[in-house]
Amino acid sequence: MSLTILAEQLDVLAAQANAHINEGEESITVSNLRADATLRVLATCVGLGWECSVFDEEQTPTEPGNIVEDFEPFRLTLRKPDHAEQTLDILTSVGLSQWLEKGHEATRWRIAGLSKPLFTQVRQYSGWAVPAVNSAAAAITTAPVTKSPRALVRESGALKIVPGDIRPWLLLDQAQFDLNEPFHKLWAMKAFDALVHTLANEIDPVNHSLIFKGPPKLILQAPQSTAIMIQEFGMDAFLQLQTAAHWVYENTREAEVKHSLLAMEIARSGRENGHAADYLKANLPTSLESAKIAYQMSLSELGKDTLKSLGDLRKAITEETAKATDATRQTITAVSGALAVGVGLVAARLSTTINPWLISMVMLIATGYIGLIVYSGWSFISLQRELRKDWQPKLYRFLPQDEYNKMVAAPAKKSERVFTYSAAIGLGAVIAMFVGVSIFSFVSEPTVNAAKADLSESKKTDGQAGGIIQRHEPLPGLPVPPAARLPFRQDWISPLRIPVKSSGVPAKP
Repeated sequence: MSLTILAEQLDVLAAQANAHINEGEESITVSNLRADATLRVLATCVGLGWECSVFDEEQTPTEPGNIVEDFEPFRLTLRKPDHAEQTLDILTSVGLSQWLEKGHEATRWRIAGLSKPLFTQVRQYSGWAVPAVNSAAAAITTAPVTKSPRALVRESGALKIVPGDIRPWLLLDQAQFDLNEPFHKLWAMKAFDALVHTLANEIDPVNHSLIFKGPPKLILQAPQSTAIMIQEFGMDAFLQLQTAAHWVYENTREAEVKHSLLAMEIARSGRENGHAADYLKANLPTSLESAKIAYQMSLSELGKDTLKSLGDLRKAITEETAKATDATRQTITAVSGALAVGVGLVAARLSTTINPWLISMVMLIATGYIGLIVYSGWSFISLQRELRKDWQPKLYRFLPQDEYNKMVAAPAKKSERVFTYSAAIGLGAVIAMFVGVSIFSFVSEPTVNAAKADLSESKKTDGQAGGIIQRHEPLPGLPVPPAARLPFRQDWISPLRIPVKSSGVPAKP
């Protein structure tokens, strides 16, 4: 006995005999059955070897011999065979419709009677005859998570119509879709309802109409998906709707911009409100092309803004590094001047009798000057570092962290490192010079005093060989003759000796 026969029997009973079908993961419950229909379904289940239970109107278990009209209606419970992990087995089209509305985490759905497979971004629909496989094989074609439509479509009220995940309604391969296949058509009905709601800006909380803000504002009546409606909508229009939804939600970061552009173009394409199916069939292709053009233009403008921002960033970091270089150059110049002052003070101490306290004071002023220059440069560098840290997430968030480090942080750190090393070495050298000069000025004696002593001693020496001039002092009380005032050498003439009396008066010659 074929499984398809059982599925067809149940679908016919649901459509013509008002039978109620509730299909779960492991069992199927069919209620409101007449006696003859119950017997037919029961016989099919026995032929398939399925476990089956029958309950009468009083909800009492009933044997096949007691299934008569007097105990109608009957309730039939069918037990499904065991299924593989991450696999959902569905017997009836009613059950498929129920599961499409509720959703299920299984990635592989096996449907009795499905002749052509259908793959979406997170699910694989195949016939029940296809063996169940490990879920890892089915997960290979699962698309990455994208932007949730509920984050883009405003929806009020407790009842959520907009799907939280659009991937179950996006075809992985549009060539597989066949609108003439009954289960494909059933899936397309549910997919149409989900997709048109994900393209609107807002859902009216009262009548669930679709609102496109525009301008001008557009309001479309909520779709009533039926087999006739989806057949009239057409396969080409449905695939166009799939293409539009793919374009909007293919990238998480771009979904918001694309959604706004497409909704705006949909509102601008038509002139009057109407039914969603008719309006989208007539205007969606044009709206999608216009939205793509607008998106490319926005990318162009974004590229210009990005280039301008990058140019401003390059200019800013160039100015910062130039200022840091100027601070380094100024520090080196000041350090060189302070060291030269220290050397000059040492030379002055050696050649003059300058006060040691004055030398220490001058060197202390030079050291303080160098310290102020180093502090000023370091304050500027620290301020620029804090500004970059504060403005990076606000102005240059579009740059990846690696690119930002390579373009901004690395050059800035290099200039800061040069200034730090130069300032540390220069300030240390000046401090060492200050300490050395101060100690030297107090413990050393100037060499000019010794030179003066030697000169005075040489003047007191008389009668040395080599033409040293001798001066003869005149006698007390005797006028100095003119000749005696002139210097003369000993080898020129003998000195004049004049005899004197004991009284001290010179005698006449």
